Amino acid sequence: MQLAIVQLLVIVCSSTLGQQLPTSHELLVEQLQNVIGSEASATLKQSETGVKFLETLQSHDTWMHELLDSGPVMRGEIVVPFLYELWNEDNSLVQDDVHRSMATACALAMGMRDLDAAWMKDRYNWFRDNWNANRLNSGYGDLNTFERRFMARGLQRSSWTTAEALEYLRDTIFVPRSQYAKTAWRSPYRGYNAFGDTVQGPMYYFPFKDSFASDAEMAVKVGGVCGSLSHVGAASAIAAGIPALTMGEPGHCAYAVQTKPHTWQPAYSLSWKRGLHTSMARNTWASLVLSQLAHQDETLTFNAGDAKRRAMWLESTGDVFGADATWKDAIEINPFDEHLLRDYALFGKRQNKQAMWWIGLMKTIQNNLLPQHPEPAWHVLSNYVFSNMFEQKNASAQHRALQSFLSQLDGWGPVRWNIEGALNWGWSIASSNNTQAAFLQSSLQSLIDDPKVGPAYVAWAFGKVKEDESLSGSFEQVLLDESSIGGEGRNAVLKQLAGSMLPAAAAEGDLQTFQRIGQKTKALFEPRVSLSELNIEPFEGELLSSGGALSIFKPGNRWDSPEKHWGVIEEYGGWFHTDNGETPWFEVELPKFGDLTGVILDSRNGQPGRAKGVRILVSEDGESWTQVGQTPTGHSQQRIDLSETKPRARFVRFERDGSCLHYYRILIYGEPAS
Repeated sequence: MQLAIVQLLVIVCSSTLGQQLPTSHELLVEQLQNVIGSEASATLKQSETGVKFLETLQSHDTWMHELLDSGPVMRGEIVVPFLYELWNEDNSLVQDDVHRSMATACALAMGMRDLDAAWMKDRYNWFRDNWNANRLNSGYGDLNTFERRFMARGLQRSSWTTAEALEYLRDTIFVPRSQYAKTAWRSPYRGYNAFGDTVQGPMYYFPFKDSFASDAEMAVKVGGVCGSLSHVGAASAIAAGIPALTMGEPGHCAYAVQTKPHTWQPAYSLSWKRGLHTSMARNTWASLVLSQLAHQDETLTFNAGDAKRRAMWLESTGDVFGADATWKDAIEINPFDEHLLRDYALFGKRQNKQAMWWIGLMKTIQNNLLPQHPEPAWHVLSNYVFSNMFEQKNASAQHRALQSFLSQLDGWGPVRWNIEGALNWGWSIASSNNTQAAFLQSSLQSLIDDPKVGPAYVAWAFGKVKEDESLSGSFEQVLLDESSIGGEGRNAVLKQLAGSMLPAAAAEGDLQTFQRIGQKTKALFEPRVSLSELNIEPFEGELLSSGGALSIFKPGNRWDSPEKHWGVIEEYGGWFHTDNGETPWFEVELPKFGDLTGVILDSRNGQPGRAKGVRILVSEDGESWTQVGQTPTGHSQQRIDLSETKPRARFVRFERDGSCLHYYRILIYGEPAS
């Protein structure tokens, strides 16, 4: 009897409730037809060439995969007819993997934003002809369609990657692939043009509009600030056949380049708060990294797409159990596809799944994405899972879910992200139930041991409790208990926290946390005597080091006072002391790029040998260093004039051979270049 039941279930499942499961090819064709839409499809079928195009496309599984599984397809009724136009002008593109892929990418880009069809045709033809002429970077031939979409889409300003602009940049800026992260500087940083017009006004480029063949050439010759420089950098990479994009940051513009296969590098960037102008998922850096990983292997991506189409077909026939299992198959094939995880959650919502199903999905997301990709994991959980996971407003269950997420974090992942948003979600729940103290304690226990996330958490928590004396006191007590330290009062807490968290934030390049915690440390020590009282003249320009972060060789050694590190790079003053070593060093990360005019080093009296022969090095990326100066004496206060060379830097490093280094102040001056 049991055998008969099993056999019956097998028959029913294999036939999907009496219907034969379509092949992967048939499901590709079905999705393609849905993407095109009936109206656009009917228009194509009005001509013999249109019919031939549809037949060609529908008989070519790889081409359909490239179209349907290379990121989201938006406005298919525009995409496919444009692809037809490219094919109609040169139907041999089907036989060439590179040209077919780029044509598909250009068509997909037409659906992402309103672009001129003639502009896009010129773009496709330019890449085709230049690849045929061996005038692009060799890596262009190895790109997949997902990656080519970034080049096809263009930048925030489309005029910077016209065919004329690409031609100029290709011939003007040609460097190894890895060096396109530095080509922004091919455009001089100038806040005013030759006529004295500010870059912030409409007259900056106006006198030159008809003097150059493209906006890109005009920026290289006339100059600009961060917006123009980032466009020059990104456009020059695209002109070489290398994926690139522009980004917006708070008060700044930046860009990113795929400096090696499947690997993106931020360029001219000042902040982790990057808003990507081109994205196949969301406009965050973490989402870019994850979506690149999800599309790195086209075979896996296409197989996952096939499984997703099967799952959707099974659901349409009423086989919810089979659909659920097939969704899981798709995610197992490609566990990093954020869209797959989101769409599976939407399936659960359509089917009104119960709490245990949602708990299982939460665990799947966390197992797949944590700890390497916390930002996308939180996005899917908070937007698609948690809202369906709790039938009623159950604060304790919601907090358990959040703690489950927080407890699996291990650093930031690819980049620092807005964990404050996740914490604010938990805080709002706690506030509505008067359980803020309990929430602070549980979240602190989850994050306090994380040397990267912990400092940001404490800075966030201090901001939440500062207006509530009772809550502030209880939180400080929790910090004391968790840190297992003695002493009483806020200063003892602050000294302990700053001593561990300022070096951690600096090492991570988290200037926001370094500054938020550092500014509180002024309560721990008096300001250093002013420069005027020491008869020290500041250099011209701004104090570029202000708002930055200080890293040193072996912080927290027995002579160091890491809780005073913040003041060292401010006029306020502070103190640091490296450990002894073969080549002790300290490094200042500036909050923005600058052309340096000078450095003031302010140390204590005594041990003059430690202040002599200190080398000063600069870097734009924190990796490649150039020496620009050296302390000539062992005097306690020294001015190093850099105004003649004005080296450009985002990072300034100081080092000497032997012994140790210690200073009250390191003040770096210059003109902003970002």
